[in-house]
Amino acid sequence: MKLFSLLVISLFISCSGHSKNTLNPTPIASKTVAVEDIESELQYRDHTYRDNIKTVQLYRKEDQLSFPVLYLGSTDQLELHFDDLTADFETYNYTIVHCNANWEPSDLVVTEYLSDFFDGFIEDYQYSINTLFSYIHYKVAIPNNQVKFKLSGNYLLKVYANNDEEDLLLTKRFYVVEKRVNIKSDIRMATLARHRDYKQEVDFTIDYSNYPIQDVYSDLKVMVSQNRRWDNAITDLKPLFIRSQELVYNYEDKNLFDGDNEYRFFETRNLRYQSMNIDGIHIIAGKTHVYILPEEPRSFKRYLFQPDINGKRQINRENSPLSNREADYMITHFNLKRENPIPGGDIYVFGELSDWEYKPEFKMKYVQVNGAYELSTTLKQGYYNYNYAYLPKGEQVGDLSTIEGTHSETNNDYYIFVYHRENGTIYDKLIGFEVKTINPQ
Repeated sequence: MKLFSLLVISLFISCSGHSKNTLNPTPIASKTVAVEDIESELQYRDHTYRDNIKTVQLYRKEDQLSFPVLYLGSTDQLELHFDDLTADFETYNYTIVHCNANWEPSDLVVTEYLSDFFDGFIEDYQYSINTLFSYIHYKVAIPNNQVKFKLSGNYLLKVYANNDEEDLLLTKRFYVVEKRVNIKSDIRMATLARHRDYKQEVDFTIDYSNYPIQDVYSDLKVMVSQNRRWDNAITDLKPLFIRSQELVYNYEDKNLFDGDNEYRFFETRNLRYQSMNIDGIHIIAGKTHVYILPEEPRSFKRYLFQPDINGKRQINRENSPLSNREADYMITHFNLKRENPIPGGDIYVFGELSDWEYKPEFKMKYVQVNGAYELSTTLKQGYYNYNYAYLPKGEQVGDLSTIEGTHSETNNDYYIFVYHRENGTIYDKLIGFEVKTINPQ
């Protein structure tokens, strides 16, 4: 008979900012870095602390591809999903903590930003069925009858075990917005001729005519993220000029991102046949092994449009209404052909499948005899986007162009966040949010 242990999950809102193009180098609590070992200390970012916890997702209810954002006062909910591959039942709790714009804990006390209870139990769990990998799937929706939000801002979901907040399972970021300003964005090829073929320019305006701001240069903090990445985000962007009660951010150089390339993809919704970009599917020692077609660098190839979901993933098992518990895990093998290893850094499989982080379980190894970078990692059935990222030694910002190339025609998502700290307050409101999918061809 199994011994039932108590595991506690808590929603903590902590923070970590990542900045490649930082106009004002404000200290950031934590950055996107390659982590060689499972870290036990709290990370103020999306992070998994145990290797048996897999496929952590946080999205708007019943919409896997959505961004984890809520509007203050709405009836919408976010759903947290994750699997425990030990398949031993655990009982979980959660709580929520508020953070400032730089993903550092705010000085608010819990009663100031939460109403009703300050934590709750995760009561929705299911054992896997019809799978070779055994696991338990956990789910909770927030806000709910126990937890409700009073304030806007950044939040972090913290999951821990055994009633011990230092025994961490996972942390996950999310956002609560009170819409006080209007954002209009225009994403285009770079204006400057030297960048036009390779970079994209994110121009936008913020209309604050119905919301008083005392000092728009010191009270506001504006951030721009590309495809949910934070390592190359532009942080603390200041307006170029003010037009009536409209802030204009139409720079030519400070708001540029590499266009990169369309994401690679593979599909494993059905493991009975080889779908697109799958080279083989084999059962070895009672586990499913999926082999992705060997691939090549695209850095010297011309741009070719192909539809993608901009680095995201969708967990799904074909013809199953219960994919959360019926989708199997598979040992997935990646192969990137290259005559010689790239000196001075490492290659990672990168995207939502890696939590947009440079994680050790997604770092590839160069195999000289095969002339290729290779990786084997465990993933759940579904549809995946990914690219190959190069991370120089000692750096915190990855480079997709080294392997993938960069083109101004590429389809990308851009996320704009507007934070406001009112005079005399001790926290940052999230007063504006905009997401725009653009193909500037």
